[in-house]
Amino acid sequence: MNHLKVMHSASRILTLWVCCLTLAACHNSENTATFSGRLLDVNGKPISGHIVTLYPVEMSDNGSAIYQPIMAIATSPEFLTARTNRNGTFTFTQDINPGMIRLGLLPPKFLDNIRKPDLKEGDLRSEYHLVSVKIGVMTFYADEHGPGSTTFSLQTDRRVQNAVVIARPEMWIQGKIVFADKKPLANATVMFKVQSRPKYGSSSSRYGDSPRVTDAKGHFTYGLFYHSQPRFYKMSVEYQGLSAASGEFLINGGTRYENLTLTLNGDSSDVPDDPKPPNPPPFPGMIALPGKLAPERWIVNPANGHAYAKILGADLETAKDIAAAERAYLVAINDEDEQNWVSGVFGNELYWIGLHKTENAEHWQWDSGEPLTYTNWGPKDRFPSHILPAGEKYAGIMTFVDGEWHAVAPDDLFWSVTKMALLEKDDSRIGTTAEDR
Repeated sequence: MNHLKVMHSASRILTLWVCCLTLAACHNSENTATFSGRLLDVNGKPISGHIVTLYPVEMSDNGSAIYQPIMAIATSPEFLTARTNRNGTFTFTQDINPGMIRLGLLPPKFLDNIRKPDLKEGDLRSEYHLVSVKIGVMTFYADEHGPGSTTFSLQTDRRVQNAVVIARPEMWIQGKIVFADKKPLANATVMFKVQSRPKYGSSSSRYGDSPRVTDAKGHFTYGLFYHSQPRFYKMSVEYQGLSAASGEFLINGGTRYENLTLTLNGDSSDVPDDPKPPNPPPFPGMIALPGKLAPERWIVNPANGHAYAKILGADLETAKDIAAAERAYLVAINDEDEQNWVSGVFGNELYWIGLHKTENAEHWQWDSGEPLTYTNWGPKDRFPSHILPAGEKYAGIMTFVDGEWHAVAPDDLFWSVTKMALLEKDDSRIGTTAEDR
């Protein structure tokens, strides 16, 4: 788990404190609290043998919460753990000091290795992502201060029973990389490329090219975005001029793919004694874009008669200027059929679309003036905070994850790396581009 030291607003802390006063509970005789419940997956099935944690959250002088890295507090006596049984039931038998506490999930290996000096990153890999915690009539949802955890207030002299903790599995691809001579590619930094497409549909997505480090036996783990529907994947790797690629394989929603073997097209002797690290990929794994800013050929959607085109190499303002010159506008997607058509024709990439916040920042609208009757917003926690930090956003993009929309601001990484745009016009006299005219 990667717990960041960040601050909650005092208003949210006050709200959580007031909400927790309504929890149904029994009185204890001492000034401590107890806590028990069940850990279930999103389908209501118990998760056995997993670790649930509780630990206090330090409060600053101004009433805000301070979140410490998990490694800094895991050895504290106030860091409480409970293991679920085969029914998913857990009970904290230790006394719990009242106040602001944090509930989270940890892989069992973490507790077995926490005091070892050679603790590996894989030992800390989260197996489940906390979705929500229901206590009485109140439901608390996972927040941004670490994957799979949430914060709330536990009142004095309270016994919390029958809490329901819901979690979804983290998804990944695990396997190993070997040379043609069957020797494992051990302790090496390898560049990965991953593509996916839904089992039922034609649109495809592409993960950004990214490096991963193999272990002493050539094993690797590649984390995936969570999805509930079955998807086909392809994976390829590059290392010191050698490469390997898998065939297409299916991963059902909420499951993991293991035991993938990738065989490089060369022997271990083909690698230099002092291999150079791979060059960092362009974010998010796309090829360099051409400098031509004129729209590509216009394509008519037979469902509505509108014409669509994409622009390469344009930032938001440039894309708007080009659209105006073409008697067009940044695309307005009005229903699921149009979304699927756009994704199928142009692919799921980072595109500027015609969404913007109104001047009073109260609601979103399309540049074309059409009302916002359909949305395809992705989860707010889809991307880490260094890509889409918290804050006011006022423009919209379509992303490479199933064509999901995300709101962006000038300080966001996606703002600076989005260099393509989708145009739309309803003029039946499509003609040619302005440059050709």
